[in-house]
This record gives sequence, structure tokens and C-alpha cells, in this order.
Amino acid sequence: MKCLAIFLILMLFIPLGAYAHRDGCHSKHSCPSDTGSYVCGDKGYCSECPDNKYCKAGKPVSKIQINAVKAIAKKTEVPHCVGNTLCINGKVKSIIDGDTLQIDAYKVRLSLTNTPEKGQTGYYQATGFTKYLCPVGSTVTVDQDDKQPFDRFKRLVGKVYCSEKLLNYELL
Repeated sequence: MKCLAIFLILMLFIPLGAYAHRDGCHSKHSCPSDTGSYVCGDKGYCSECPDNKYCKAGKPVSKIQINAVKAIAKKTEVPHCVGNTLCINGKVKSIIDGDTLQIDAYKVRLSLTNTPEKGQTGYYQATGFTKYLCPVGSTVTVDQDDKQPFDRFKRLVGKVYCSEKLLNYELL
């Protein structure tokens, strides 16, 4: 009974979150065991945090700002092919729409990417972006998709690298 009384008295003086994790994490950030990080403010609580990628002047940085920083910091992927299907280095002959290009003798459809078709809202923006990033005459690398090498229209399906960027990713 005496031990229980001492325990209850101690509990009154110890903050509730002190034993949440052995490494002393608090509510202002996540623990290494939770997400692999240990950065003040990564959960959006910034009042006690110095400026970092999650907090600025004691306020959370918006997700849009965080994604913009990640996009700028993202290293450009080096064009290379993986898998057992075709790897094509060729020149862009024409841009059919935002997600379809004529590369040498191949009509190439971007894998896992879909842009508006002619007559749909966004068609000109997507097609213009593709023309900007992969202009006619530029050299590109196509890594054909292993799981779906061709679509129902017999177009080669794959990732297209141009201007040192992955077009599929950039369109998304």
C-alpha cells in the first residue's frame, strides 16, 4: 500500500508524455520508430521548433511548399533501362498528344500517365508541356514497360527520358 501511494504521488509530478517512448520523444515531432525521422515540427506543431523544412517562424510550412522543396531537391534520374524489354535511344519525330510521342519508327505511349485527349480541357497544356520538355528532333531514351509492353492500340508503352528528366513523372 505504501508503494502504491509513492507511485501515485510520483505520477502527479511526472508529465503524462514522459514515458511515451524510451527515447524521450514528445508531441512536437515523430520518433525514429514511427517514421524513421526525428525532426522538430514534422507533425505540424512548430511553436517550439527552429526554422527547418517543416517550420518557418514558429508556423508549419504548407504541404505545397514542402512538395516544391522536395521537387527542387530531387536529383534528376539518369536515363537508363531496366528489365528485359526494349531500350530505345532515338529522336522525337512528332508529339501526338501529352502522353503519346512518335520516336523513330515507334509510337510510344507513356506508362502510368494519362493526359487529356483532343477536345478535353487541359489537352493543349499537356501537349505543350510535352513539346517543351521533349521537342521534335531531341534525343530521348525509352524504357519499355515489362508488365505491359504494348497497349490495345499496339503502341509501345514505357518511360520516356528527355531533357535529363523522366517525362512520365514531370507530367504528373
